Amino acid sequence: MGQKSKADQYGLKEIIAEKWDGGKKTIVYVTEEVNKYLEQNGFKLTVSREAIRRAVRSYEDQVADVRKNMETAKAIAEVFKDHPGTELSEAMLQYIAQLLNKEVQSIESLSFENPTELVLSAAKLTQAQAKLAQYRTQAVKALDKAKSQIKAELQKAIQHDPELLERLCKIVDDVKVK
Repeated sequence: MGQKSKADQYGLKEIIAEKWDGGKKTIVYVTEEVNKYLEQNGFKLTVSREAIRRAVRSYEDQVADVRKNMETAKAIAEVFKDHPGTELSEAMLQYIAQLLNKEVQSIESLSFENPTELVLSAAKLTQAQAKLAQYRTQAVKALDKAKSQIKAELQKAIQHDPELLERLCKIVDDVKVK
């Protein structure tokens, strides 16, 4: 693994992002402001324009990733807008699991700061997926029970017309939840 940048070593990324102000300020201005900040806080170092440019590019990449993830989440929500909440939740959980899996695959070694947090996140995700599957099963059972009750009530109410009863029972059987 390569050497950390000064921005990472000294925790300057947030300050650089703040001074850069979403592109409203120039790299030269940001460099001057960050170096003033370092001087005022007793640091005996300066940060080059190229280091600032790399930090800004890294920040922009992170912002782009967040925007992409938000767009993906909106697209998933749009696709599943007419489906039950469990299907939407399952889709979101699958997407989060995919992101978590991608993160795990990108780990170069097991010497990262908080492995417990990663494992707990995966465990919570798995529990949420299991609960959603359980809720879906319960919902299907409830729907089947409701259909059976409706058919029983129809049989009681329409004993004199078996053809009508058969057609209504077929309608009840064909009902699907969207």
